[in-house]
Amino acid sequence: MSSTSQQRVILVTGANKGIGFEVVKKLAKESPINNNIILLGCRDLKRGQDALVRLGSPSNIYLLQLDISSRDSIARATDEIKCKYGGQLNIVINNAATGELELTVESAREMFSINYYGIKTLNEHLLPLIQENGRVINVASACGSILLYEASKDLQEKYSSSTLTTEQLDRLVEDFISAIATNTTEELGYNPKSSYLIYSVTKAAVIALTQIEARQWSSAKNVLILSVCPGYCATDINKNAPDARPAEFGADSILYVVNAPQSELKNGCFYRDGQQLPQIGFINRKN
Repeated sequence: MSSTSQQRVILVTGANKGIGFEVVKKLAKESPINNNIILLGCRDLKRGQDALVRLGSPSNIYLLQLDISSRDSIARATDEIKCKYGGQLNIVINNAATGELELTVESAREMFSINYYGIKTLNEHLLPLIQENGRVINVASACGSILLYEASKDLQEKYSSSTLTTEQLDRLVEDFISAIATNTTEELGYNPKSSYLIYSVTKAAVIALTQIEARQWSSAKNVLILSVCPGYCATDINKNAPDARPAEFGADSILYVVNAPQSELKNGCFYRDGQQLPQIGFINRKN
């Protein structure tokens, strides 16, 4: 890869299907080939290659093998970005996620390894590569806000504390996973009747993580770190639910925070369809 000084280098994780694929497709269309280098992050290279073919194999989209549940895979992908793309990134879109309805420790571990720890570890590796005025977009869900709205006051205060650290947030996550094993989530302050309980806690954690990362990096390189809800979109996670909106709409919600002027965005905050959402609140599902 030659000089990237005049180009935006954009990484989209989980980009071989669903909302991530639509984000890549729209990024490829929105600007001339010379302006964006798009890294299509995918766990499975074969599926990534198939996605490239469906996109028409544009010359500015490159595959990046990346399993965000694996620290080794993250380290290899980081090295590849350093070697091939001058060690610089302008935008990271943390889209990769998984969702299960099972209320088991195994299911919780798998979901948190991707939806929370994966984002956290990837950002730890990639934030030093983010260029001046860059952006990190953590894809979350209004489910996280609703979950906290239905939780105890004590739990709300912990997740929304302006002094919350990643270590404290990890402890909240680990305590929740342990409580799944002992069926004691209610004792911790969660409402066990909350929809998609484990998935929603992963997203509440991502929204809180975004605020922590924004505080940590606020004075460095003018980087914006934001969380975004794509809305309830038809994807593999919900088995392409017939009452959900198209994945392209979710991509538009994400791309708003990628492209909006900095003056229209507040670092660390949570958005959907161009509107700021509360960290804790009852939010109508957007189809």
